[in-house]
Amino acid sequence: MKPIKIVTLTLALFAGSTPLHAATDALLTEESVIGTVSGKEIRLSDIEDQKINELRIQLHNDLQEAFIQHAVTQLGANSADYKPAAPAQITDEQVTTFYQKNNLQSRGSLEQLGPMISEYMEGMAKARSDIQIYQRAAIKGDITTRLIKPKEMLLNLPVASAFVRGNQKADVMVMEFSDYQCPFCKRAQSTIKDLIEQYGDRVAFGYRHFPLAFHKEADDAAFAVECARDQGGFEAMHEILFDQSDLSRSNLKEIAKQINLKDLEQFNSCLDKDQYADRVANDMAAGQAVGISGTPGFIIGYYNPDNGSLEGELISGAQPANVFIAAIEKYLQGR
Repeated sequence: MKPIKIVTLTLALFAGSTPLHAATDALLTEESVIGTVSGKEIRLSDIEDQKINELRIQLHNDLQEAFIQHAVTQLGANSADYKPAAPAQITDEQVTTFYQKNNLQSRGSLEQLGPMISEYMEGMAKARSDIQIYQRAAIKGDITTRLIKPKEMLLNLPVASAFVRGNQKADVMVMEFSDYQCPFCKRAQSTIKDLIEQYGDRVAFGYRHFPLAFHKEADDAAFAVECARDQGGFEAMHEILFDQSDLSRSNLKEIAKQINLKDLEQFNSCLDKDQYADRVANDMAAGQAVGISGTPGFIIGYYNPDNGSLEGELISGAQPANVFIAAIEKYLQGR
């Protein structure tokens, strides 16, 4: 199990908050003049692409994290009003709940992961405490910052043949690109289910395929889900496949029986002919076009049901729910 970075949580907690008492940005902004050509000013926005934008956002996040930690430490040393809270005492019950809720069984036993989970939860509690101290000090004027997060470049993605759950007319959509053999994709499913329940008709949830080349059965699994979709069985098969270690064609046909597809002959023929190979390939091409290179990947943003397009930002990996919620809320409020 890789160490879990507390920086991710801290930024998730801080996401959506406007820096208090912000002055001129200490870094380049989109309107900053970076040079001239034949006497004409060239601004950062003239040359910025997705990669540059991501690097600028990462730099901002790293600087903000370092500044928050430095500021809270200095405040605590200089004033009793900002004395940090005592370290959180994490119980065995809390560790067990975290282990089960995040489906960590595939990454090791509770005994193996318990110490790391406890350390992470302690760090999570400290991150929350730091943010509270920071925001309280900023309101009082004891902290000022010149750091302003760069504007994110919105990506344009056609929804195309994606399977969409929830309100087909929602203003906001979460589009997932996943691989049925990807353990991180499996772990993300519980988060997605919780988000679907939490947001109801306010947010649509789409799914497109992104089978990785080194997962030998992932393509067949994607084909099988699309074949099941023809008979209204997409969601049933989708849910089962993330819990399967055997995604061979013979087992995929057995799963089709388990979910009670009405026409098994049609399903088997569809799968044997690779009927939806082009659809899966188109999904992958669309994902690559917006910067997805691994799974899971998510595009969260504004959905236009009239032209079937999604305009939003990329979130990579099985992130904590806080990260998704911060992004979803931003676009809901933007409407």
